[in-house]
Amino acid sequence: MKKIVAFPFRSQKALMHPESRQMLLDAGFEIVANETGAALPADQQKEMIKDAYAIVAGTEKYDAAMLEGCDNLKAVIRFGVGTDNFDLKTMKEKGIEVGVIANHDSVAEFAMMLLLSAMKNAPRLDRDVRQGKWARYPQKELTGKTVGIIGFGRIGRRLAEMLQGFKVNLLAYDPYLNEEKAAELHAKAVTLDELLEQSDVVSLHLPHTPETDHMCNADFFAKMKDGAYLVNTSRGKLVDEKALVAALESGKLSGAGIDVYEVEPVTPDNPLFKVENTALAPHCAALSYETNYNGAIVCAQSIINVLNGEKPVNPLF
Repeated sequence: MKKIVAFPFRSQKALMHPESRQMLLDAGFEIVANETGAALPADQQKEMIKDAYAIVAGTEKYDAAMLEGCDNLKAVIRFGVGTDNFDLKTMKEKGIEVGVIANHDSVAEFAMMLLLSAMKNAPRLDRDVRQGKWARYPQKELTGKTVGIIGFGRIGRRLAEMLQGFKVNLLAYDPYLNEEKAAELHAKAVTLDELLEQSDVVSLHLPHTPETDHMCNADFFAKMKDGAYLVNTSRGKLVDEKALVAALESGKLSGAGIDVYEVEPVTPDNPLFKVENTALAPHCAALSYETNYNGAIVCAQSIINVLNGEKPVNPLF
């Protein structure tokens, strides 16, 4: 009987490159996939994964109840880097190998794009020109500014590398910050309050946890430098959107670049739609062709590694 690889996530058909599927087939796996184009109800997801050897996972939940009875399961590979939908404790207890892909180039580039778009008022300029208007909005230069990066993992460090050419003053805050790695990227390790007080731009690169939930609240924005910008390509629930809107409307912040939201997909009543000094995107920072291709290959190779008694390409533990 062939070992099963389950693809329950709704966008797998578009994201999983045929080459990666062929790798799994050549390794002797049978593929079972969600072909509906929609998220599966929990009971259908559980039915799909119950006999699986490996799962390529999206944002659907894998808690203790979902994993109960999955006695053949040896690997869960996240097509992404966020694992807030995973019960990692249960997975570790069950001896399930867990891995992720690498999307640091794509997300860091997108953060840079949102940063520059907000500072240059690009969304409003584009909209007005298309409407036949010749309005000119104030712009700010990034060169010589202070950029604070909160969360100095792979994405935060990659953004720091990209910023070198702008001759910025780099600050970094991370509870687990390696100061030597920060210094190699010409970033100064500081406290969170110091970063907020000094930064012209603050870019978020943290996971969503109980500790980081709504960390960007009214008090957070009050501590930020007057006229600063916020960029968020990590998790929407890091930010209290009502507090962000208040900071933007009051002029405390000059603008924001946002790719992730408290509730997704966004609804027409999202408060961020009321303010114009924003660059908004639909949680797509990681969706480059290169990340999708490379990520699919990493997922397949990780599962093959586990079959061969090895670790996933990017193991979590």
